[in-house]
Amino acid sequence: MAINDKNLYLERTLIKTAMILMKNLNFVVMIFISVFMCISTYGIIYEGSAKEFLMQTSYIPLTPWKIPVAICSGMLLLIVLINIKKKKEKNILMCAIIELLLAIGMIYITNFTYKGLILLIFADYMRYVVKTKFIYFILVVSFIIYLFSDYDLLSRQLKLISFSSYISYYNNFTREMLLGIKNICNGINSLLFIVYMIFLMHSQSVKNRQMQKLNNELNSVNEQLKAANIQLEENARTIANMTKTEERNRLAREIHDTLGHVLTGVITGIDACIELINIAPDATKKQLEVIANVARQGMTDVRRSVKALRPDALENMTAEKAINKMIDEITLSTGIKINYNNSVDLTNLNDDEENIIYRIIQESITNAIRHGKANKIDISIEILNGLITISVSDNGIGCDNITAGFGLLHMKERLEMLNGNLSYDGNDGFKLVAKLPKRLS
Repeated sequence: MAINDKNLYLERTLIKTAMILMKNLNFVVMIFISVFMCISTYGIIYEGSAKEFLMQTSYIPLTPWKIPVAICSGMLLLIVLINIKKKKEKNILMCAIIELLLAIGMIYITNFTYKGLILLIFADYMRYVVKTKFIYFILVVSFIIYLFSDYDLLSRQLKLISFSSYISYYNNFTREMLLGIKNICNGINSLLFIVYMIFLMHSQSVKNRQMQKLNNELNSVNEQLKAANIQLEENARTIANMTKTEERNRLAREIHDTLGHVLTGVITGIDACIELINIAPDATKKQLEVIANVARQGMTDVRRSVKALRPDALENMTAEKAINKMIDEITLSTGIKINYNNSVDLTNLNDDEENIIYRIIQESITNAIRHGKANKIDISIEILNGLITISVSDNGIGCDNITAGFGLLHMKERLEMLNGNLSYDGNDGFKLVAKLPKRLS
């Protein structure tokens, strides 16, 4: 338990203890006074001093035995109301009014000899100040009653018998002892009330500070949440824009790869047909049929790319079969020799890994034919240093100063999205190496 919690627990214990002591003390004092009045009255009657007593008071007191009975009943009812109000906290105002009326009645019956009972009521009300605003009114009334609950002030307006009239029946020693007991009880009750109020107010102050601190923390959290929400909205907008840009780039790449590959094959095949048409018309016809099939497949691939950004071949067959089919079509339509070697199992790849391997091979073949004027292409797929490595080389014209075009740039972008990398060299023909880590499926 933290130090603050221990201090708070100690304060609550002291407040509770002070209230219990005040209830017990007031109960004892009120019973003592009522019994004292009863015994004194009967003693005066038995001694035959009733005439002198009445001459001093000019007022006939209540039947002696009724006083302690009324006070005992009233105090029991008062304590019950205090405890009920504490446990259930219902009808606080009604209970407070009844308690105040009971206290006034008992003080009146005891001739305003002891008014410490008002302090008990006042202390009890203080616990409910926060819960109902009407308690303030009762507190003010209680305080006014406490100020004016004085025998000397009220004796001329009300039929009262002073405490000194009762103790005059006893000898000097007894009178002094009774007055001392009364004053000590008043002092103890006042001291308990002061202790109770000090700790209650301090406890309430601590609660208020804690509530203020909690409110400040909540306000701070709210401000942070607002800032976080604003940031999230900005991030969402940024991500949306990035997604749109990425999708546009992906669509551009897919269309470029598909159309570029198909058109390269068609153009190369048509060039070959131009050379053959006068020499071998039948062979030219067969070549044109192959070119037409490649063009149709290319159109299907374009539609598929626009629709799902995934090659149609990969939708209908495994990656290995799709690559072999692409190579066979290029070989048939262009007559270019392509050597393909693969030592990697492509069946357990993710879709994006299949896509990128297929597109790299497709783009590399297209570049070798279109730009390199190659008639031989070597392709290999293997695992090197834990990376899937795709190597494509050709015997074309190469290039000393390579300027990355659309195809190379988008191959690089695709690989970087999968934490891969791309390298190429154009000194002796053209060689391209793509590496990417294989994810767990």
